[in-house]
Amino acid sequence: MTLASTASRAAPADMSNRLRGLQSDARELDDTAVDIRGHVPPWMLGGSLLLNGPALWDLPHGSYAHWFDGLAMLHRIRFAPGNAGGASASYRSRYLQTDDLRESLAARKPARGGFGSPSPAGWFHRLRHLRNPVVTDNGAVVMARIGSQWVAQTETPLLTSFDPDTLQTTGRIVYDDAEVIHVMSAHGITDAQGTYWNVGVEMGPKCTYKLFKIVAGSRTREVIARWAVRQAGYLHAFAMTPTHVLVWQPAMRVNAIKLALSGQGFIDNFAWKSAAGSSIDAISLADGGVRSWAVPAMASFHAVQAWDEPSADGRSPATLVLDLCTTDGPEIFSAFRLARLRAGEPVGVQHRVQRYRLEPGRSDAQPQLLVGGASVELPSVHGAYWGRQRSRHAWFAGFDPDGKAPLFDRTLKLDLDAGRIAGAWQREAAVHLEPLFVDRPGSTAEDDGVLLVPTLAEGDEGTVIGVVDPASMQCLATLHLPQVVPFGFHAAWKRG
Repeated sequence: MTLASTASRAAPADMSNRLRGLQSDARELDDTAVDIRGHVPPWMLGGSLLLNGPALWDLPHGSYAHWFDGLAMLHRIRFAPGNAGGASASYRSRYLQTDDLRESLAARKPARGGFGSPSPAGWFHRLRHLRNPVVTDNGAVVMARIGSQWVAQTETPLLTSFDPDTLQTTGRIVYDDAEVIHVMSAHGITDAQGTYWNVGVEMGPKCTYKLFKIVAGSRTREVIARWAVRQAGYLHAFAMTPTHVLVWQPAMRVNAIKLALSGQGFIDNFAWKSAAGSSIDAISLADGGVRSWAVPAMASFHAVQAWDEPSADGRSPATLVLDLCTTDGPEIFSAFRLARLRAGEPVGVQHRVQRYRLEPGRSDAQPQLLVGGASVELPSVHGAYWGRQRSRHAWFAGFDPDGKAPLFDRTLKLDLDAGRIAGAWQREAAVHLEPLFVDRPGSTAEDDGVLLVPTLAEGDEGTVIGVVDPASMQCLATLHLPQVVPFGFHAAWKRG
């Protein structure tokens, strides 16, 4: 059965033109020429922009309820030398071939539960699989590497590998260890040696966090640290410094029994516990020791950056510093439900960039608001700075300050030291997604590279990717793709 015969086109016909990225219309295309308007820096030639995200929400006998849950599609834009010393580019797309996709196409409706979509399995089925629950392998969120092997992932422990050039799915990663992990950060981190790091949670009467790594060429999740909590917080990402891994536990706390048995969407098994507040855990990479700081109640998907700040005397332990995009409540989880977004309703949730200084000898940390008047998400910094040192500037997808536009509608540069908006790029009446920072090879200046920003405006025939100078926030070129790329979350750059 083909995707074309199975996918429903039942998305609302009155959707605003810029919201076509929320329809189930994407096709699998072989290499197709991309129209480049403007100048692409020559150091980008030979590289590829990889995009990942949900693409198929509507099936003939049922639809997913949440933006996050659409079945995953991979996209590749490859840059090559063109005529007269210029650049050329080609676009390719493929659905990620997962068990969830195959089962859903066969059933002609969603076959597994998702982030905000219920599981169709019955209560007795869930009870039989209590120890090894059937979860989605729909890796629609992030792409990472284990050594040179690329994987797509979501918030479950199931990783699916793919070829970054052909986009062919090459199979599920089969671990050769016995670790039990039910939930895993969608944002695995690959270090300079090609080692893959992640944090998972084993659910139960007490929830056990596990920091682990997989070295290149291995399939063993080597656990570096374990620590137990009564109710785990919602886990989407974590941060690293040269000495520690930082894990924040939002006030959105899981009911582990409900998660195992309710059949509701994943996030519907969490509850906001404002009185309990939140916490940030720091795990030592040297000895696996865990320290925790209590912080006011918050929710957060993404870290902007993290670093070690040496003490003044150079002998005392360093202060760990973490910048997060945060919200004050749980509303963001329901704001991204598909019906709301397709109706063009503004997200309406303020996102702030806050700094947490985790000082030795203290057990709490108060957040510092870095930039007032800027509601932002999907942060990006120069790759030489992420996880290694502090960057003064960071780049974000920004929300309309008047609260009228659906989704993100601008790309912002924030000066985190001066506490101000340092620049912006905006296409009129367009959705702007994550600005991926691609650093120029060998560069160390924090604004030396380009931002690659997927956008979709009224009247665009397909997705338009802006190539933006991070220093000036001027657009150097636009890439006009042969189709609308469904709205996703994160991208990656493959060199060479």
